[in-house]
Amino acid sequence: MPFLRIDLAAPVDPDVKRRLLVETAQMFADIIESDINRVRTQVHELPGDDFAVGGIPISESGVQAPFITLDLFRGRPASEHQALCERIPPLVAEIVGCPIERTRLRINEVFPEGWAIGGVQASELRKREIDARAAQQQQQQ
Repeated sequence: MPFLRIDLAAPVDPDVKRRLLVETAQMFADIIESDINRVRTQVHELPGDDFAVGGIPISESGVQAPFITLDLFRGRPASEHQALCERIPPLVAEIVGCPIERTRLRINEVFPEGWAIGGVQASELRKREIDARAAQQQQQQ
């Protein structure tokens, strides 16, 4: 379920976009100790005159201002939130080539009942995984 979205002013160089998709996904997965195949990433390009900092469109300033949104299931440890806040913005700023002060990051906590994977509520999938692990442990005993 982990989802990472980076809003940037267009155009974004394809190589920069690819690096953002790959490197932020890996860092996100590492920090939250998730299988990378569960992580979804998106680079969202906005017209440069539709995205502003301090009322000045990016198309006029010429300096990117990445806005990073992370969606996670509720209940993750504060240490993970801290690591995400400390490590992802510098990576994005470095890849994009903008000052770190221009980055923003927001973490949204989502209830598992409010998220579906393949048409099944994540809360139900989580229950199935826990039950399967318990059954496997019983078989091993």
